Amino acid sequence: MTGDETRVRAEIEATIDRADFEPLEPAAIRIDVTDSFRRKLGECRRLSVADCDVEAPVEYEIRIACRLFEDGHEGRWRDTVRHEVAHAFVLETVGSDVDPHGPEWKTAARRAGADPVARCEDEDLVDSAYVLACPNGCFERGYVKRSKRIKQPYQYTCDECGATPISYDVGGRPADPDPGTCYVESIPWQTADDRDEPDDARSTARYLLACPNGCTAWPYQRRTKRIKNPWLYFCPECEATLLSCDIDDSPTDLEPGRCHVGSIPWQDPQIVHACPNGCFSTGHGQHTEQTRQPERYRCEECGARTVAYPADERPETLDPGTNFLE
Repeated sequence: MTGDETRVRAEIEATIDRADFEPLEPAAIRIDVTDSFRRKLGECRRLSVADCDVEAPVEYEIRIACRLFEDGHEGRWRDTVRHEVAHAFVLETVGSDVDPHGPEWKTAARRAGADPVARCEDEDLVDSAYVLACPNGCFERGYVKRSKRIKQPYQYTCDECGATPISYDVGGRPADPDPGTCYVESIPWQTADDRDEPDDARSTARYLLACPNGCTAWPYQRRTKRIKNPWLYFCPECEATLLSCDIDDSPTDLEPGRCHVGSIPWQDPQIVHACPNGCFSTGHGQHTEQTRQPERYRCEECGARTVAYPADERPETLDPGTNFLE
């Protein structure tokens, strides 16, 4: 068994235990980390009698694309393994006469800790980063790019129930979504009103969140999170990292991804809140609840307790749940 297959085996066992997927047994699953997938991330299938090992109780095969392990991103391969374990559980308990990504699978995927979204097969890539969904659960579609549907879900309606869709980052579906809302973290608006009528009238605004290439700018009266941490956001038109500045400054003359507001004592991230396994890393200009008490938060991808540390002093070993600023 290769190193990657060993990691997959451990994740399968942890997922079955965590989700209480009885009567599915880890020993009943055969693993294959393959380089034969071009558009798939993973696959789960029930083995025929001819495929089964007579000396072992193998009933299913989970195949994972080996490219998922090439970039060192723990969250991607773990989510895929959980996704496929959920398929095995549905096959074991319900059978194959259901929609492969229907409500039975979505329930199992959530129990497994996987994002309950079918991977996008009609894009150039299958690694969806964003989701367009009906707030009532009629559909969920993955997207690789921040298309118009992701940026402006309020312009569309669900064919089944007529509700206005929502959009969000993969793994970030809100618990109680408002129809027509864009929940994508890197897009600086949520509703049509937010885009068409910015936070404040420019005549009374004191700050700008802006694209360094001049695509657009949003005026603000208050020093909101977007003004204090502009590096967390991207221009929905050209994908450039946004910047913030005082209202009289010229954004196109300033460096992207920095806070240029004169009254704010930092320009770059000062504190990092992150997953110790590398699933995510978010920079903040000042303390937040997450950076003060990282042990109270868990990574949505791998379930590890998070950590916090100075942006310019990343510890060599990240012990889960540790605040390295104390």
